[in-house]
Amino acid sequence: MLCYDRLLLATGSSARRLPVPGADGGNVHTLRTVEDSDRLRAAFAAAERVAVVGAGWIGPETAAAARNAGAQVAVIESRAAPLEAALGSPVSEVFTALHREHGVEFTFNARVDAITEGGVLFDDGVHVRADAVVVGIGATPNVDLARDAGLAVKDGVTVGADLRTSDPRIFAVGDIANAFHPVLGRHVRVEHWANALNQPAVAARAMLGRPAAYDDLPYFFTDQYDLGMEYVGLPHPARDTRVVVRGDLGAREFIAFWVQDDLVTAAMNVDIWDVADHTRAIIRAQRPFADADLADPNVPLAELAMA
Repeated sequence: MLCYDRLLLATGSSARRLPVPGADGGNVHTLRTVEDSDRLRAAFAAAERVAVVGAGWIGPETAAAARNAGAQVAVIESRAAPLEAALGSPVSEVFTALHREHGVEFTFNARVDAITEGGVLFDDGVHVRADAVVVGIGATPNVDLARDAGLAVKDGVTVGADLRTSDPRIFAVGDIANAFHPVLGRHVRVEHWANALNQPAVAARAMLGRPAAYDDLPYFFTDQYDLGMEYVGLPHPARDTRVVVRGDLGAREFIAFWVQDDLVTAAMNVDIWDVADHTRAIIRAQRPFADADLADPNVPLAELAMA
């Protein structure tokens, strides 16, 4: 037995599996580890056709990697558009057009009934041929240890801004931490390496009895083909949202702002760089901005951020 005065849980998450026949077949891949990445690289190099199930963040990224490796790619999504849950329309349509220009086929509003050695079978009997299948439908936090220890668990391990669990001696970080965010004003669980990189130092301060709060805004980025983007913040999933765009969606050079209750809760810059510090400041301001100012490229972001 190991005794402790303070304990840190960093048990991470596991890739979700499709609950259908064939989901554990040798031609089925997920992406969570370096070893997964190596296997995918080899599979893409050998495959003529690749099917990607899921069009959140992982799905489009792996689709781009497979196309760059020379494979034909079909993306299968249960919603009406890629990244619809994260971005909504019309921003998600930017990624649809990008991938279609690179030859990716999409099937939306689809339900997978089984995975076979030759591809993916839908519930309507349609079969999509594929040599390799990538399942990118999210991840599940590994909370069994925390639950067995009697800690509060709800979509991860519930922690405060100081990353302390319901047991004052135990802390949690990374994919499992459903942490209260001082800026967003609610608990959020973010599956991104930025949390794994930055949360431990905050937890360490709290474990040493020092004042500590993790208030970094959620951050994501992606590179797909020649498009790059950064995304900061996180809209509340239950609130009405409007998206204000500065720039040109068609040219794929723009900044989008997600506005809820007249406050900017997230922002994404696409092929426009060195603005993330400004968009972070706009979100942190937690005050209303005029849509016209957010959309007008003649109004410097630096001025909005400092106002």
